Amino acid sequence: MVILETKDLTYRYGIGTPFEKTAVDKVNITIRRGEFLGLIGHTGSGKSTLIQQLNGLLRPTEGQILLGGKDIWAEPKKIRAVRFQIGLVFQYPEYQLFEETVFRDICFGPRNMGLSEEEVKERALGAAEFVGLKPELLEKSPFELSGGEKRRAAIAGVVAMDPDILILDEPAAGLDPQGRDQLLDQISSYHQKRGNTVILVSHSMEDIARVADRALVMNQGKAVMMDTIGQVFSRRSELESMGLRVPQITKIMSLLKEKGYPVDESALTVEQALRDLIPLLQQRGCVR
Repeated sequence: MVILETKDLTYRYGIGTPFEKTAVDKVNITIRRGEFLGLIGHTGSGKSTLIQQLNGLLRPTEGQILLGGKDIWAEPKKIRAVRFQIGLVFQYPEYQLFEETVFRDICFGPRNMGLSEEEVKERALGAAEFVGLKPELLEKSPFELSGGEKRRAAIAGVVAMDPDILILDEPAAGLDPQGRDQLLDQISSYHQKRGNTVILVSHSMEDIARVADRALVMNQGKAVMMDTIGQVFSRRSELESMGLRVPQITKIMSLLKEKGYPVDESALTVEQALRDLIPLLQQRGCVR
């Protein structure tokens, strides 16, 4: 079932000036309820402009965004309600923390939805647990937290609003490998438990391959691919021509296939590759 759809979605910056630029160009996509969508594209491809339009922060120059079949700009005065349904976590969201305590910061969104204090508290505690924030951190100032803890607190503030669609813009940027893996695992767990729609923007093909069901590829403001992860990453030469790359393990398996080894070149993760590589190495006496 489609939850979000765009029709000829277009956005231009600096209209009427010498610096006019089309950042999103007639994009037509459909996003399904409950899916985990990866959004890929090089810097300047239109990813950030696209997600800010989906969230209602930017009004399209042309075209429509349909949420549950209804144009989100049909009633401009109600656009704030759309942002509760489509939550957006910006890149480096920790810079958005501002309240006296972590708990108050997480409560900010649901409180502005007009919920009762009891429900606000329940949602905030649940969101903190979802993202792995320890209870003893909730009464601390956000500025006392580590970088990874700040990131989790900021994400919890959006999760607490319980949006139908959660959009995350490079949520793992700047984190160490362990922190990155933990955060991705928590986002994946949140998606599985809540069953809502998640859109993950990332430059890391490995991250997208690990957690997403489908991928949308943006290039020069256009949606050039939208398919299953396997189908998108099978188009290696096209991705590379756009300055993108497939996951490293996929490239390695593809090179092995080209050299005549009987392996699955569509493997997207190390775990998938090992299913082929271990028997092959055993046959050659390299491992037992």
